[in-house]
Amino acid sequence: MPASTRVRRFTDEAEAFRLANGVRLGLAAGVRTTDHDRAVRATRALHTGIVWVNTHGTTVSEMPHGGVGHSGHGSDLSLAGLLDYTQVKHVML
Repeated sequence: MPASTRVRRFTDEAEAFRLANGVRLGLAAGVRTTDHDRAVRATRALHTGIVWVNTHGTTVSEMPHGGVGHSGHGSDLSLAGLLDYTQVKHVML
């Protein structure tokens, strides 16, 4: 079984985030907690395209989604997805 699909023990949040971010794939992550502050810390710390808190597998077409690492680059849907196809240049004459 790949390391990314095994249940792993950890001692604190920092180690949990290090383990989660230590895999090559970064499409989605899920967090189960009743602590709002912990949920916010997790969504900031996890390097994935989607972070689900107390749910799993739900997406809406109005929100961008994408992956990081070997899960892909960029976003799909919404303005964020469109911006992947543009290049901003500031010119001042």
